[in-house]
Amino acid sequence: MKLSLKYLCALFILVSVYGTSQTNAQKVKETFSTKNYQLTIDEINSMNSSEIHFDSILYLKAYSQIKLNQLKEATISISQLQQLNPNYYEAYFLKGLISAKKEKYADAISYFNKVIEFNPNHEKTLYNMALAKGLLEDYTNAIKDLDKCITINPNYAMAFYNRGYWHEISENYTAAISDYKKAIAIDQHYTEAYIALTYAYSQNGDNINACETLNAAKTEGIEAANDLIQNFCK
Repeated sequence: MKLSLKYLCALFILVSVYGTSQTNAQKVKETFSTKNYQLTIDEINSMNSSEIHFDSILYLKAYSQIKLNQLKEATISISQLQQLNPNYYEAYFLKGLISAKKEKYADAISYFNKVIEFNPNHEKTLYNMALAKGLLEDYTNAIKDLDKCITINPNYAMAFYNRGYWHEISENYTAAISDYKKAIAIDQHYTEAYIALTYAYSQNGDNINACETLNAAKTEGIEAANDLIQNFCK
């Protein structure tokens, strides 16, 4: 069957436009993965409006804007995202992040719960919801959310670190020490975990291990350990 020249031209244009959209979208995702949030936004803004028909692109734009504290702009992007796809449940995750940035933690938890209704295994939501609950001094439930988060992703160093923090605030130093050590085992350059572990040991009356932790941190090239060694390694 012969195809008309008009049909072939139309087909070529369609493939070209779609291919360009795919290429630009992939480029944005690659930039976002490097955590260069401003460049992510710039690349999305440089795309033709006809190209931005991927709801995930608007999600990346809003997320990047939140990371840069561009909350008004992020709110607009989320609105556009929900207009494009009313069923995109991760829009509630973004709204939760904005509420948390504004220190409206109860509102943040409400939004995060909507995400969990759609996807109980959304680890980033569980993590951020735990932070919000902890900041509302609901340490027990903050720890429970992080338990779930760690079950989903056993290599989530920040989840171990934050669970350790809420354990420490609850004066459960043994559990805190265990979690800080796990965070360091996953990420040997986790500065905050080394420092937190040092203080947890100290609070537990164990200055020997506090000193050893700082020396280990120093070995890993963590500069913050140098000043503390004078206090803990006498």
